[in-house]
Amino acid sequence: MVPEIRRGINPLSGSLSTMKLLSLVTTLTVALLGACSVALSQGLPSQEVLKNWSLFSEYHKNGDFVTASPYGWNVARLDPTRFKTLYTKLAECYYGLYEKETLLEKKTAYADSIILVYDLGIKHAPEKAHSMYLLKAYSLENYFEGRAKEAMSAYEKAIELDFDAVEFAYLDRYGLLLMKEASTDPSMKAKAIELYRRAGDKDPANQTVVDRLKRLVTDPKELIELAEKKLATAPEKIEYLWAAAQAYIQAEQWEGAERHLQKLVKKSPNTAVYWNELGKIQSRQRRFKQAIESYESALKHNAALKENLLNIALCFRELKNFESARSYAQRAAQREKGWGRPYMEIGEIYKATVEDCVMNSKGGDWAKLDLNDKLVYRLAQESYLRAKAVESNIAAEADRRTKELSTLVPTKEDYFFHREKIKNGKMEILGSCYVWIREAATVPTR
Repeated sequence: MVPEIRRGINPLSGSLSTMKLLSLVTTLTVALLGACSVALSQGLPSQEVLKNWSLFSEYHKNGDFVTASPYGWNVARLDPTRFKTLYTKLAECYYGLYEKETLLEKKTAYADSIILVYDLGIKHAPEKAHSMYLLKAYSLENYFEGRAKEAMSAYEKAIELDFDAVEFAYLDRYGLLLMKEASTDPSMKAKAIELYRRAGDKDPANQTVVDRLKRLVTDPKELIELAEKKLATAPEKIEYLWAAAQAYIQAEQWEGAERHLQKLVKKSPNTAVYWNELGKIQSRQRRFKQAIESYESALKHNAALKENLLNIALCFRELKNFESARSYAQRAAQREKGWGRPYMEIGEIYKATVEDCVMNSKGGDWAKLDLNDKLVYRLAQESYLRAKAVESNIAAEADRRTKELSTLVPTKEDYFFHREKIKNGKMEILGSCYVWIREAATVPTR
């Protein structure tokens, strides 16, 4: 492939002299005129194109790039828009020749030819311009010295055409060039920050993005200043509002983040990610009712956000609406087999309801913990064990939480002295605090 993201290519110095470049262009032009005259004299330009394409493809496939390239140029001159893979294959020819060549002058000529081919591809195959710009940028960056700014310009063109389609390896190369230039041009730093912020939105788990941003921004307030400065140039632009909101989130300035997110959900009410972030910010500020509304709005526009069901469950748990909390956690558990986190949350809900009961019904006196309280803790343990059985990755956490409750669940003596309440291996949970549970706890067999 030309060129793959790779390392170890020695940069080249300079480019072809004017006379040599003119000689190359003249040679190509003569070849063009010759090919066209042959086609026209035969009166069969279409057949001539097909013949040249067939020969070009065959020699290219066999790795005979010296023989293949003239036929490729014939196709480019006779019908430059017909074959969409022509330009990438023709560039591969020169890349293959470049790799094998040892003379610097010839390597430079092949590298110049690669750039020429990509420029033609951008012109004649606009649907592939995005990838051509990326390949051109990589070539300018790696096969020449002193052409970094041209490479940056080509990367920018590709990003403008389709940011989402740009692989992170290319984004990172562009970002590193921006970071290098930032020492002499502060505006490059702002561009690099914006680039990696967008890359982070695209892939939040990308550790390289996190590391790059740490290098670029040591003070989160600086990120806010840059984002607000950018936003001031176009206050209604969604991309700038989103970047500003993210800057405030990184600085843990929730009010500033919410201000921009509120504007985003008004401007784009069908975008689930804005509602989702707004819910998170409201939850962090312990405004759980508003957070639930935002999470519900996110689910309305993207039902696949299974984590939001858990987020809503957590909000209801904090509001001490334990029945609703469990209901949402149970809905989350039904979304995906092998997902144990909802059962962990159900365990936390049972644990929280006991704590609430002791604090509000027993004056906070834990010495008054009775059998029903202990049975609810037993239900919590069962939920943790269910989570472990469903998702092995959280087994350690589930075991730890189960162990934490080991002194709070019914003892063997409790079961013995209340054995008349055991029915089919279970004990019913009673008490005004736990009317909503409507479940029985399993009695251990040993």
